[in-house]
Amino acid sequence: MNDLREQGNTAFKQCKYQLAIQYYTQAIETISPELEKLKIDADITSNDTENLIQFKQLIKSNDCLHKCLNNRSQCHLKLENYKDAVSDASKVLLAVPDDTKALYRRSFAFRELNRMEESMRDAKRSLIIDPKNKESLELMTSLNRLIQDKANEQKSTKSQVHKMLDLAKTATGENKISALNNLIVLSREDAGCNEIIAENGIQKLIEIKNSGENDEIVLSITRIFASLCKNSFKRAKIVFTQLQAELIATLISHKTEAISTAASLIVQNMIYSLTDLDNKRRIKKQINQSFEFTPEVQEYIDEIFRNVIMLIMDPKCSGYGRDNCIDLCLKFVDRANGCGWTPRFVVFGLPKLLRVASTIPELNLPNSLPLTEHTKMHVACCLSAVYDDIYSDTEREKYQETVNNFIKDLVDRENDKYAKLKAIACIGVILQGPFDVGNNVIIAYNLLNLMLDLADSDDMIQEKIAVEAVVYSASKKDKATGILSEGIDILKKLYTSKNQAIKVRALVGLCKLASCRGSDASVKLLADGSTEKLEKACRKILCSASDYDTKKWACDGLAYLTLDADVKEILIEDTNAIKALFELTKKDDKNTLFSIATVLTNLTNANPPKKPTEEMVKLAEYAKHHIPEENEKDKEKFFKKRRDKLMELGVANALTLMAKHNSENCKEQIASIYLVLAEYMENRGKLVAAGAGKALIPLALNGSELGKTRAAQALAKIAININPELAFPGQRCLEVVRPMIQLLHPEKSSIENFEALLALTNLAGVDDSVRKRIVKEQGISNIEQYMFDEHVDLRRAATECMCNMAQNEDVLFVYEKPDNDRIKLLVLYCGEEDDIKLNLAASGALAQLSQNSEKICKRILEVKSFVPIFKQAACMSEVEFQFRIFYILNNIMTKSKDLCTEIVNSELMDVIVALSRLDVEKERMKVKELAVDIVKVALEHELIKPTVASFTDGNESD
Repeated sequence: MNDLREQGNTAFKQCKYQLAIQYYTQAIETISPELEKLKIDADITSNDTENLIQFKQLIKSNDCLHKCLNNRSQCHLKLENYKDAVSDASKVLLAVPDDTKALYRRSFAFRELNRMEESMRDAKRSLIIDPKNKESLELMTSLNRLIQDKANEQKSTKSQVHKMLDLAKTATGENKISALNNLIVLSREDAGCNEIIAENGIQKLIEIKNSGENDEIVLSITRIFASLCKNSFKRAKIVFTQLQAELIATLISHKTEAISTAASLIVQNMIYSLTDLDNKRRIKKQINQSFEFTPEVQEYIDEIFRNVIMLIMDPKCSGYGRDNCIDLCLKFVDRANGCGWTPRFVVFGLPKLLRVASTIPELNLPNSLPLTEHTKMHVACCLSAVYDDIYSDTEREKYQETVNNFIKDLVDRENDKYAKLKAIACIGVILQGPFDVGNNVIIAYNLLNLMLDLADSDDMIQEKIAVEAVVYSASKKDKATGILSEGIDILKKLYTSKNQAIKVRALVGLCKLASCRGSDASVKLLADGSTEKLEKACRKILCSASDYDTKKWACDGLAYLTLDADVKEILIEDTNAIKALFELTKKDDKNTLFSIATVLTNLTNANPPKKPTEEMVKLAEYAKHHIPEENEKDKEKFFKKRRDKLMELGVANALTLMAKHNSENCKEQIASIYLVLAEYMENRGKLVAAGAGKALIPLALNGSELGKTRAAQALAKIAININPELAFPGQRCLEVVRPMIQLLHPEKSSIENFEALLALTNLAGVDDSVRKRIVKEQGISNIEQYMFDEHVDLRRAATECMCNMAQNEDVLFVYEKPDNDRIKLLVLYCGEEDDIKLNLAASGALAQLSQNSEKICKRILEVKSFVPIFKQAACMSEVEFQFRIFYILNNIMTKSKDLCTEIVNSELMDVIVALSRLDVEKERMKVKELAVDIVKVALEHELIKPTVASFTDGNESD
């Protein structure tokens, strides 16, 4: 154990703190694995458990354990791991309360953790034991200054809050606004929030708000309230109690969008602070299991949800307020990441969402709920989120039953002439969310005929709503042909409507019917030329329509039509249409973003259909099944030109903008498009310049497995050819490591593995912080598995990566561990025939590892085939490989006389001496110089006779 401690001490003196921690940890684990697992703080004493009493006795009686804990605490301080430093120092103080080193270290760590009272306590105790301790005196001086500064700051903050609250109450005009803005700034810090509450600021701000002030003042006050309940359970409770549900509801219901949004942020911050969801989400649990909350917290959650749900149905609530309430439900209703309110929401919230979905603003009915143009999309998303969070048949049946009953009630209602139209409007929204639920309702009550009848009614409102429902009901390919075929004549008639809103919806229905063949060139559902006419109409609307809603539908039509390769070729030549698509990416509308992503996916062939094997084709022919035919224009010659054209028109900027919107629906598509564009090296720089490095990292960490894999592979392609420091500046260079490690999985393809290894090789060459991150992400074991791979390229790439990683002290520690064949493998790879790249990588890794470790040097010599492999390698014509071999030999020779003796007594020495005397070409001079240095070391140890030293330029031996 003392040997390990000494090795840790040596590493500490060399400023290799992480390596020192590993040695100390190894020693501690050997003595007491249970103690190593224990994490304690200053407030845990020896009376807490029997185990602590035993640990106390163990530490007190074992000097090595005592010193390892103390020294490791100092290492943690150097690495700024302050919580770990506190834990180790506390273990020492548990057994030896008067240890001044441990007291100082814990006090220092407490100070950095902003735990000033505890830091001061330890510093005073240290000075009582040793009044002249210089380090403790300096720490005490620092603490007094910090505490005084904090007191001054608190005093200053208190004064500013008091002044600004008075000014906000008494001033008018710009002075009042300025005072409130200053309070917003103050409320961003804990000290400011606490002082505002201490000054009874909430009530004072409520009085100002109630005094009939303008919207700008109300907005500022609302933002202050939102800041007050952020990151504090205590403050969130106070705000909840003092504001009360009625005032929060009034603010959310406000007709001004900014005020309503700020008020919803009050509720959002409250939920986060009361539930501690940010931390709970880090807990591993079953996806269908809710987080556990205390009864007090659960009561707050229930109260918040009840009030938010009531607002959804309140006619006094503005459209913006309704959208914000639905979004709050969307964010926090689920079990996986929210408050687990799904079962109750199905009972209390679902009927209210359906009521919103059935609202038809164009009818201007009494007591109609105010909606925005995005409200129904918010409803569809929330309906979908709730349905996706249901994991039992009972809950699913309850959901379907609630929807069925709501629609049936409307369809059967005789005293409301608009009831059937409301039912179809509601179904149109449901079909955009949980499609199967809406489809089940249509089937259950045979509503397709009603939809078609309304679409053929010559009433513009009825036609618009009905045709929209028809189009959405055909969203799935297996449903589209049957549904749209029945309504084809009606759709054609509506397409001639003078009402643009009806015309464009009918157009999309026809586009869906035309696209049902997919990419199969042999299927024709419409007359020749019809698809091109529809495509031309969509492009015309996209470029000329003045309103966003119409353009959105045209974009949706193109998403279906571009499955046809002929349409792709026409569209790509229309620069104005492509630019109009890119312009729509600025809108945060998930459906539109999905349509744009679909168009771009189709244009770039980012998701090509799998080609059937010859055997499958023969079977299909034998069974007389239809065999899809590939369109000539879907071949590489054509899609390569389309990709180039899109890059020329600025698709890279459009993709970056789409990724920022974080639409779950199109993450996978965006990642796929990035990947196919990054296949060409000439595009990679342009993609990085447009922000692809930043955009791809979140796509590689969140989303579907396929989407994450494709985003990670796109990142890998970028990292291979572009300097990682330019492609991923600053912290981003560390963030890109995890996606690369995730690509190193046996289930991924060989090309994905290979590109990830190349990317990690470049990343590991940036600096040691990146290498540390690779180690932290379990990269070493993942890289090593491919060093044994049968595939030559994978084996070589993994070894090259390890060569760059060998500069890291954690990797050195791994290779120094006994009872493994890591060093042996590298030595054997130095002798691999006909693979100079593998030779270079393995010798490079050994050169790095042997430079700072005598253990590694010993392990190299222990490999049985070391001498013949290195003898052959030393005679290689490849200069760089030969240089690395001699560099390794020089490292071994300089470590100790014993190691030097082994080299001198081997056949290698003849090669070394011979090279030291040869006249060599200029590029091989660096190898000769190493050979000369090796011979000098042998001379210094008197292991060879001085007659060999004729090269030494006047330094001959006596």
